[in-house]
Amino acid sequence: MMSVAMMMFTCQLLAQEFTTPGEGKAYSFQALSAISESGVTFSDGAFIVNGLVTIAPEDEFVIDPGVTVSFTNEGELVIKGKADLRATTPTRLCASGETSTSLGLNVQSEELVEVSNLTFEQVGLRGGVKAGMNVSDCTFLKHNGSASSALFLGGDGASFKVVNCTFENCQKAAIGGAANYLCPLIVENCVFKRNSQANGNVPQLNLTAAKEISISNCVVEGDTTLTMVGGIGVANWFGTEGLHVSISGCEITNNRYGITTMGVLDVDINGNTLSNNRFEVNPNNGGSGISLYDPYYKQKAKVTGNIIEKNLWGITVIGCGDVNLGKTEVEVTSPDYNPGGNIFHDNGNNGQPYDLYNNSANTVYAQGNFWSVNTQDKESIETVVFHKNDNPSLGEVVFMPAGTTQGVELKLLKDQENMVIYDLRGMKVDAKNLRKGLYIINGKKVVLK
Repeated sequence: MMSVAMMMFTCQLLAQEFTTPGEGKAYSFQALSAISESGVTFSDGAFIVNGLVTIAPEDEFVIDPGVTVSFTNEGELVIKGKADLRATTPTRLCASGETSTSLGLNVQSEELVEVSNLTFEQVGLRGGVKAGMNVSDCTFLKHNGSASSALFLGGDGASFKVVNCTFENCQKAAIGGAANYLCPLIVENCVFKRNSQANGNVPQLNLTAAKEISISNCVVEGDTTLTMVGGIGVANWFGTEGLHVSISGCEITNNRYGITTMGVLDVDINGNTLSNNRFEVNPNNGGSGISLYDPYYKQKAKVTGNIIEKNLWGITVIGCGDVNLGKTEVEVTSPDYNPGGNIFHDNGNNGQPYDLYNNSANTVYAQGNFWSVNTQDKESIETVVFHKNDNPSLGEVVFMPAGTTQGVELKLLKDQENMVIYDLRGMKVDAKNLRKGLYIINGKKVVLK
């Protein structure tokens, strides 16, 4: 016979779980709070999720605009049906306490899910969707680390788009997913600051490669007290071919390292600023502005028009197949043509400058670049490049001819008129939006300093 104490305990467990009947109805937090057995209540101006609430596959969930929703430690909302998470006015999803372990929101819909205008504080968003998810104008603050990232990419093959979002002070990665899920991802105009506060060996963006990963016009700023946290990491752990990674127009600063790409990938790194990524206690373990790593020697990388400064290492090449940091000796129409235009400045460690370290047996082309030397000649550039001349077992770096572009102070161009300006991607740029880097101005290459 079951004891009274055991019966009470069983009732408490049952009370913490609720699933909608699956009758084709739409639910919201307001609607759930009107169902006594749902575990959702309303108190002091906020909805409180006290246990596991599941929206059945046949039902729908619609977010309440302009409300606050608090999740207790056991609180979680799992949406298996349709989901409309577009709030017309800002909506706040938060944890009930500073030591929360709540998983927050878990979306497992079959159809594409739109998420906008939500703030997640301590709790996170898991997207186990099959058709993908678009997340825009959302904020993720102080995620509690209950999942491996504040925004977790789930559903193998599902496409995600993240636009105009902010991620700050999350315990683990801002965006990440399972190593065996190949989820195409677009990230645009987002801000990432001081994430991976647990200080594990996890970058702020901890991504598994997919057919297409594109990160553009983002800020990735680290916490200088953390020595294990990189900026952006993209890895292909299974050797799958045909995966492309593009990182462009980003400002990546104050991390353990800036960008690292691992495994068999086709990589395009273009027009970024990678500065002060040096917070690694042992330079042999990190501190690169850009690290290209592939022991299978199949990774292809094209690196153009980046500013790479004040890192322990400018660029490190470990293995990889075809690394092109600038190839100007071929015709402009050649697919191998790369104007270079990378600007290196003040990279190094232990008193030794390192703009480029070729730790591979391959020849690396790095023509048309601007190095951390006063005179852009062969003898001077040799002092900041480590390659075959320093260790006969390594491949050569072909860095001549170096860049010969005219240098101009950025502030002198801000108010100029009648200028036709293009970036290295061929995109037209307004003079008011200029920043440091290499441009084509009135048909001439110009470095803005």
